[in-house]
Amino acid sequence: MRRSQYLWKYPQLNDEIAEQVNQLQAAGLKYSPAFLRLCLARGLNTPQAIQEATNQEPQRYHDPFLLYDMQRAVNRLHQAIEAGEHILIYGDYDADGITSTLILVEALESLGANYSYYLPNRLIDGYGPNRQRYQQKIEEEGVQLILTCDNGVAGFEAIAYAQAKNVDVIVSDHHELQSTLPDAYAIIHPKHPKGDYPFKELCGAGVALKLAHALTGELPPEALELAAIGTIADLVSLSDENRTLVLSGLGMMKETVRIGLELLLTQEKVNLNDINTETIGFIVGPRLNAIGRLGDPTPALELLRAVDEAEAQSLLQLINDKNKERQAIVAMIMQQVVQRIDEKGTIPDIIIEADPDWPAGVLGIVSSRLVEKYHRPTILFQYMTETQQYRGSGRSIKGLNLFNWLSSQSAKIAQFGGHDQAAGLTIAFDQWQAFNEAMLSSATEYRVIFEQKPELLIDVTIQPDECTVEFINECAQLGPFGMDNPKPVIAFDPVQLKQKRMIGNDQQHVKFVVADTNTNAVVEGIGFNKASLFDTINIDQDCAIAGELSLNQWNGKVTPQVQLTDLAVFGTQWRDFRATKINPAILTAKKALYVYQSNRLADWLQQHIDSSNEICAYDSLDKIDLATFEHLVLFQPPANIENFNQLMQHSWAQIDLGVYLEESKWLAGLPTRPDFAVIYRWIQQQQQEPFNVRNTLSQLCKEFNLPIPKLKCIFYVFFEAKFVTIVNGFATVQIIETNSKRDLFQTQAYQLYEKAYRAEALLNYQTIEQIKLYIDELRN
Repeated sequence: MRRSQYLWKYPQLNDEIAEQVNQLQAAGLKYSPAFLRLCLARGLNTPQAIQEATNQEPQRYHDPFLLYDMQRAVNRLHQAIEAGEHILIYGDYDADGITSTLILVEALESLGANYSYYLPNRLIDGYGPNRQRYQQKIEEEGVQLILTCDNGVAGFEAIAYAQAKNVDVIVSDHHELQSTLPDAYAIIHPKHPKGDYPFKELCGAGVALKLAHALTGELPPEALELAAIGTIADLVSLSDENRTLVLSGLGMMKETVRIGLELLLTQEKVNLNDINTETIGFIVGPRLNAIGRLGDPTPALELLRAVDEAEAQSLLQLINDKNKERQAIVAMIMQQVVQRIDEKGTIPDIIIEADPDWPAGVLGIVSSRLVEKYHRPTILFQYMTETQQYRGSGRSIKGLNLFNWLSSQSAKIAQFGGHDQAAGLTIAFDQWQAFNEAMLSSATEYRVIFEQKPELLIDVTIQPDECTVEFINECAQLGPFGMDNPKPVIAFDPVQLKQKRMIGNDQQHVKFVVADTNTNAVVEGIGFNKASLFDTINIDQDCAIAGELSLNQWNGKVTPQVQLTDLAVFGTQWRDFRATKINPAILTAKKALYVYQSNRLADWLQQHIDSSNEICAYDSLDKIDLATFEHLVLFQPPANIENFNQLMQHSWAQIDLGVYLEESKWLAGLPTRPDFAVIYRWIQQQQQEPFNVRNTLSQLCKEFNLPIPKLKCIFYVFFEAKFVTIVNGFATVQIIETNSKRDLFQTQAYQLYEKAYRAEALLNYQTIEQIKLYIDELRN
């Protein structure tokens, strides 16, 4: 049996792949066979395709005037600049909106325009054009032309208001288009229904860059790094023109003159020469997003714009503080939602939770983490007490289109937007219960999707001796990595675990070494927050690992390393919880079969384990369909080793060994002839008078140095052999005069005791490896 968190999907490669690799090398490609197999798996099957995919200086820029309404927008902007009209750049509060705004700010500034900019406060203005804000800008600040960026295509009311006031609105946006468009002066959008732009996946900053190019007559190089940040942070496709934008922008960033950006990277100990998409995705983007999630995003733009180091340092400190605040809030909400789910006892088909104290701006992050944890679509809301509305963010799982699902319930939703995997929405108070009930009811239709394991797409399988520094450097040439061009996921299958070591403050991470069983070549790896995967695998056990490759630099030495995504274990996974007391960890299993011996423990056990489990006494195993379980918990050893043998005829994915004992027969030992003799003589001395054995067991234990389990066995044997009579269970004993002889070791009482003794000897006192050898012999 093979068990993993994900369902691994391998590439469909034909049997002639070795010949294809040879042909590519013969054509002059100086790459390793492993890298060429990776290219073939990704559909790069010609030298030209591979050369294009590995070209780190592409020049795929499309003519900005191919965008619908671009000429009209440029003409109107030039007219406004020449007339000195007050132009308002109306942006957005995320990293894409911030960078797109700054791109247009710098373009208009270079042309001497009379401009101002505004980044909406998420908590006050909400997303997109806000009618009240437009009104305030027009009436109080004299705005004469509005230029949106990273928003606008859903701003019907605000744009209609501005146009009615003779204030033209030029929309530059990339978000999903509705069936109708707002009545704006111009709409620049790569997916405009009347347009024919060759690349549809520009983000807001990408569209702003095209507008700046058209407006100034040249591609502004200082805007490329801003466009790269927006493109990476907004998780759009890194193919075609976006690949060019990102590579060019990352190149500019390595020599950035933006003081604030350089301070941020230096603070995070980033070598400018090593900047890549992960630098933006995990360091720059989250910090720019953090401040906009909790309030006014303007300081993030001012940081990127700053020319004074002291000012930049002050802004960076503010952003760092906001980022820490955001992290703390996310952790708090995550903990609260997990607790709520735990209290319910089962994971709902869709997770919907709300709280007035949860800031709406961070709920998308928490929803994403809950989707990853539970593999369930999730929507979290902040209840806005002043407006009596629920404002939320949702995330979905692969294969389940959240936008379409919400569309089917649109009558209960005041406002929503998004795409297949994410959505933002607002629910009126009087629709809240109906919305919840409708979503939970309709979720049953999708149960087949989220009850499946999430898929993990494997790019290529390689051997440990193919995992070299050179191979990793070859893979890097396929970058930048992101949407539509993910970092390669490499599998090592099969290998054998040789070392594992838990690290981290809470031992939540793991460092490990796996080896090729044929060549003994090894690969080192690290799994962040993956330590639990290694609880159930033993050293020298066969397995497979999948993850992303990186270079580990330590003490001047550079070595290959796997950053673990998933671990697949072959055969049964064993967890050893044997101890003198019940280990609480053995009670945490879910969807498992717990087996026990003592009926007195049944109620206690049922109360202390998850409701998804089932319990069964060993003598009732014939009533259980073992095929419905993959996880077995041996809470106690059986009274008969045959019960264990019966269980081992089934193929288990996981076995937890707890073997809690009330009395140990193994430690007590098997009764011997002298043991029987000494107790028989003691009984004879009672002169056939009835006596209370239960009250004298402790005395006999001390007097004859015989453990209580052994004493009980002796009395049961005597009863079966009719040497004594037992009345009222085990209360009184009276000797019976008899001349008959019995082989006490052939009595059923002794045989049962011996079988329990043998079961305990195996399950309590042998190593896991010795138990596995016993099972192998049993099955063979």
